[in-house]
Amino acid sequence: MKKKLLTLALVMVLGVGLLGCSAPAANSGKEENASKTETTTQSQETVAQFSITLEGVNGKTQLTQADLAALPLVEKTIKMTKKDGSETGGVFQGYALKDVAKQLGITDFTSITMAASDGYSKAYDKATVEAEDSLLTVSLDGEELVSVVAGSLGSSAWVQNISKMSVVK
Repeated sequence: MKKKLLTLALVMVLGVGLLGCSAPAANSGKEENASKTETTTQSQETVAQFSITLEGVNGKTQLTQADLAALPLVEKTIKMTKKDGSETGGVFQGYALKDVAKQLGITDFTSITMAASDGYSKAYDKATVEAEDSLLTVSLDGEELVSVVAGSLGSSAWVQNISKMSVVK
C-alpha cells in the first residue's frame, strides 16, 4: 500500500513539474519580445538632451533632440585603434549624419564643420557626411554622449560634446 501511494505521489509530482515547466516556456518568447520592445521604446525615450548651434542653415539657429524625433535611432559598433595601440569606441547609438543633414535641409554643401564645446573642431566633407558610419551620437555603450563619429576616419576626427555645426557651401 505504501509503495502504491509513494508511486502515485511521485507520478503526481512529476506531472505537475512537467506541466509547470512547459507553460512558462510557451510564454517566454512573448515575454522576451515585450522586453525587447520596452528596450527599444526606452532608448527612444532616453535620448540625450542637446542643443547644437547651427550656422549656415536657412532659418534655423539651433538643433535639438526634438528636431530629430522623426529620424530612426540607429546603433553601430565602431572601434578605432589609436596610434599607441589602444582601442577606442564601442556601441554608439544616434542618428545617421546624412539623415540629420537632410532633416535640416542641408543638401548643397562642400563640408560641415563640427565644433566641440572645448573649441576642438573638424570639417567633414560631403562624402564623409553621407557615409553609413558617420553618426550624430546620443550615447556610447549606454552612457549619454553627444558627439559626431565617422568610422571611416581616424579617432582624431571624432568630435565629442558637439556644440556647433557650420555649413560651408
